[in-house]
Amino acid sequence: MKKFITLAIVILLLPFQAFANEEMSKEEVKKFVENIGNSIVGIANEKISETKKREKIIAIVDAAIDADWIARFVLGKNYKTANDEQRTKFIKLYHDFMVNTYGPKFKNYDGRKFTVSDVTEQSSFDIVKAEFLPRNSDIAISVDFRVKKRNGKLAILDFIAEGISLIETQRSEFNSAIAQDGMDKFLENLSERVKKLKSAT
Repeated sequence: MKKFITLAIVILLLPFQAFANEEMSKEEVKKFVENIGNSIVGIANEKISETKKREKIIAIVDAAIDADWIARFVLGKNYKTANDEQRTKFIKLYHDFMVNTYGPKFKNYDGRKFTVSDVTEQSSFDIVKAEFLPRNSDIAISVDFRVKKRNGKLAILDFIAEGISLIETQRSEFNSAIAQDGMDKFLENLSERVKKLKSAT
């Protein structure tokens, strides 16, 4: 039974171990996430238009994530069966989908401060527990970040809110859509979703 549990854990963690480990200190990871969070809070509090605020926060999220790695992860088993053209199209679409979906959400975090409470090593990445403290409330908004270093650069691989992983949720959603509609139709639908996101104010 113990061997079975160990094997199951290894299988679940394999997607996150697809790249060689690189050393990163907890302090390094903490400062990386703190800088991102404080930058977002700063922009959210700026006296600028909502459109400009959205653009600036999207740029921060874009620079912080490893969109290519995330795209391959969320495509799951379909990454292997997709042809080169489909892979290239998906990676580009997913990058635009992610930054335009989740970047704007952070513009509402016009809080008093952002703090990192803990950094925990987990397999080949670190889990960073953080909180945004709203301006008009003492109830903090908790967000966890999954962070990894690749090619000497720290990057966010996942956002976890209320215990729900962004990329694991999207992996399930996307693979279900592909199984039902096929890759080409899925990409067509994703392209339409991206257009709507980009046109949102």
